[in-house]
Amino acid sequence: MKTFLNNNWLKLVAIAMLLGALVSYFSALFALPYAYYQLMNWAVVCVALMIVWQTYKSRNLCLMWLFALVAVVFNPVSPIYLNAFAWQIADIIVAVLFLISFFLMKEKKS
Repeated sequence: MKTFLNNNWLKLVAIAMLLGALVSYFSALFALPYAYYQLMNWAVVCVALMIVWQTYKSRNLCLMWLFALVAVVFNPVSPIYLNAFAWQIADIIVAVLFLISFFLMKEKKS
């Protein structure tokens, strides 16, 4: 089990963020505290930056720049202000990107 987690930690994080993005989309239908969305932005940025680092190491520059853009859009330090519908669309797109990254990312063979 420990070897599995060492080899697949990034994929497990991507699955967790996919679920988080889907939850954020459905939670946009309800009135939740602003702190929830701030926490979600921090989580998305952290995972996006981990994926950027992993894709940089594996020389997959397309995915690297795509997730760097995700990190910029969901940046909680200097936020981008959009209306609720635009954030719902962004959440769906990011959820799909995390799902795609789960299948596209490969372990770097040493």
